[in-house]
Amino acid sequence: MKNTFNTPTFSELFPNEKRFTKILREYLRYHLHKIWCSSECYGLNDYLANNPLWARLFKQDLYRFNTLLETYCNKKFNKKERLNAIITHFNCAEKLFGSAYCNQLVEDREICLITLNDEVSIYLSINQIDPLEGFFSLNIQNNQKEHIYDSSFTFLSKDQLLISSIQGPNTEFSQSLIKSATKQLYGVRPMFMLVNIFKLIAQYLNLELLGIHHKNQAKYRWNDHSKLLFNYNLFWQENGGTLNSNNYWRLPTIVEIKELSTIPSKKRSMYKKRYELFEKIEQELKELW
Repeated sequence: MKNTFNTPTFSELFPNEKRFTKILREYLRYHLHKIWCSSECYGLNDYLANNPLWARLFKQDLYRFNTLLETYCNKKFNKKERLNAIITHFNCAEKLFGSAYCNQLVEDREICLITLNDEVSIYLSINQIDPLEGFFSLNIQNNQKEHIYDSSFTFLSKDQLLISSIQGPNTEFSQSLIKSATKQLYGVRPMFMLVNIFKLIAQYLNLELLGIHHKNQAKYRWNDHSKLLFNYNLFWQENGGTLNSNNYWRLPTIVEIKELSTIPSKKRSMYKKRYELFEKIEQELKELW
């Protein structure tokens, strides 16, 4: 019997929403988008019917269907581009990671990629913050399973990886978490460590590494952009990025290593441990896929 997958109903997408104004606004938006994207809905339903692994991912949280109806990673994507980007991501994930690994990721929701030291580890996760920014994320967690930093991403093609969001903790202990992690990472701030991990992954898988343009980021709104406190364009420039013709920031895939002799003597030991950590990450990545 052929598998089927149907476009989720409004109540399935927003099962817990109680605010009347919010429900009314989302209800109207849902039906308008569903009509406008009817052909693309059919295309995604057909893809998921034929790819039960990814159908399972959607059934875990049907809100993920809004990636087709509203936004997926890049606000400039039109409805056809969103459909293509979603399907491309899943196809590339299976090709690059392998079907068994993807099955494990969907089943467990997260996989520990690398234990950096006794305190912090790198995880590959199903993005639990907002799927509109990407289905997958890399994150740094401590031993208490607290997320120190998250970064969602998508595969744009078989040889392109787009970092689509960077997000730190949002608790009263945020600063102490970041400070502690920076110390554990030998002076590398967690958000920069995530970019370094992406660089090493892209290098190993022979991918072009890209960063999202600030105004194309999924959460960007022209009328309340001040709420998006993190400036992606400045951050990518700090990481050696250059803006390409497609309005993505092209990032280098080589992790910067300075000659120890050029580093002040009192910091030399810290940098040596940092570079040893990068070597450890590089070696362990090669054993994953």
